[in-house]
Order: sequence, then C-alpha cells, then structure tokens
Amino acid sequence: GRGMTDTKITSLDVARRAGVSQSAVSRVFTPGASASKKTVEKVRRAAEELGYRPNVLARAVVSGKSRIIGLVVAYLENYFYPEALEKLSNALQQEGYHVLVFMARQTAGNTDDVVREMLDYQVDGIVFASVAMSSDIVTRCRNAGVPVVQFNRYEDRKGVAAITSDNFGGGRKLADFLVAGGHERIAYVAGW
Repeated sequence: GRGMTDTKITSLDVARRAGVSQSAVSRVFTPGASASKKTVEKVRRAAEELGYRPNVLARAVVSGKSRIIGLVVAYLENYFYPEALEKLSNALQQEGYHVLVFMARQTAGNTDDVVREMLDYQVDGIVFASVAMSSDIVTRCRNAGVPVVQFNRYEDRKGVAAITSDNFGGGRKLADFLVAGGHERIAYVAGW
C-alpha cells in the first residue's frame, strides 16, 4: 500500500493512465458535463486503479460551484428534523447535490458565525431549519450570490424563500371537521 509520504494522485495521473486529456478527466467528475461513454469508462477504471478521488472543494474554488447545500439546524431532538433532513438530502442527491450540516444555537449571533464558515465552503445555497436569521446574514448571503431558504420558520424578508406549514389554516380545517361531526365541547391541548 502507499505510505503517508507518497504523493497524492492527481487528475493528470488518471489522464495518463486512461490515455485521455486532463480536461476529459475533469469532465467525467463534473456533474452535468459531457463525456463519451467510452471516456467515462476509461477514466473511472483508471481512477479506481490509482485510488484517485476528485477534490470537490478545490474544484469549487475554480468553478464557483461546490454542489453543496449548507443546512443550519439548531436541534435534532425532535424526530421531525432528522426525518426531514433525510428526505431533503435524498432529494438533493438526486439532483447531484450534497448536504453539509452545521449545528447552530438558537441565537442570531451564533448563526452569523456559522454562516461565515459555510460561505468559506463555497456552498451553492443555504437552508435554515427553524433558525433565527439576522438581516446581516441575509445581506451577506445575497452579496455572495448564495440563495437562502427558511424551513419551518417564517420571517418576512426580501429575497428569502420560506417553506412552512399553514398552522392557522390547519387549525381552521380541524375545527370545521369537529363542528361538522356535531362536536360542541372542543378542547385544545398544546405541548412542547
């Protein structure tokens, strides 16, 4: 096996072994780029034989696209979040993206620090799951060209998409259903 002091396998090594150009190797490992089936097979075989892994973050610096979506989440004790995170990750992976999870406390100041770190990873977008956002965060993300989505929280901010349940509408439908069933003494019990 290769020792710790051995040099790292590069895309040039893969190109030489596969008998193709370095740009062909790059195309094979870039989502959405075109390469012939024959080239893909040759490059993937050479990469496997050499133990080559593309440096996704280095490519992100060059292309400006990391195919990484940052997810800021404050707590995972509520089983709703791990389940939603799994569905989000699966959906994004089908589109060629990956999710990088950052934990944040429920304070806007802490979230600012987390977002600064996320932007260093050249994320292509950020999802805030029930996390408070300062106007500085929104401005910082907008200036970096990084779209922001709020999940399970709504703050009316320009340029920020929000996905949340309609609690008022849901409550009204439930009340209508109970009244239609002839129920007159209705109680509501809330819990955290």
